Amino acid sequence: MSDEFFAEFDKMFAGLARRSRPGGFEPNADVFLTADGSTIVVNVEVAGAETTDLRVMVEERRLYILGRRFDRERAARGSVLMKEIEYGDFAKKLHLPVAIAYDDATASFRDGILTIRLPVSEDALLPTARTELRMIVRRTPA
Repeated sequence: MSDEFFAEFDKMFAGLARRSRPGGFEPNADVFLTADGSTIVVNVEVAGAETTDLRVMVEERRLYILGRRFDRERAARGSVLMKEIEYGDFAKKLHLPVAIAYDDATASFRDGILTIRLPVSEDALLPTARTELRMIVRRTPA
């Protein structure tokens, strides 16, 4: 029984150690379909990222969000007592339940939330290769 306990502890500790490394994290996201069923909206929590460091790509029915968030005030702080906010490179991969109209996709960035609006395609044609969405991510004033 103690071997099982230590194996479980080692597994849990290894997961925590991986999570505490800088970079390589996956931001939180909400995905929903608008009430009229015309648009998939993806909200990604990336507070502290700059719009120039964000990329959005689509490959068939997968949405990729890539970026980087820097800890600009790290040097100004003293000893860390608790660390929960992750910095560095991040990536998020989401499955899209329907085909989307890529040409009409948009993205905006406000109050630390990246909002991607993906209109549902009326014809269910999917691209055969990865497509980077050509959109301008703008920071909108509050």
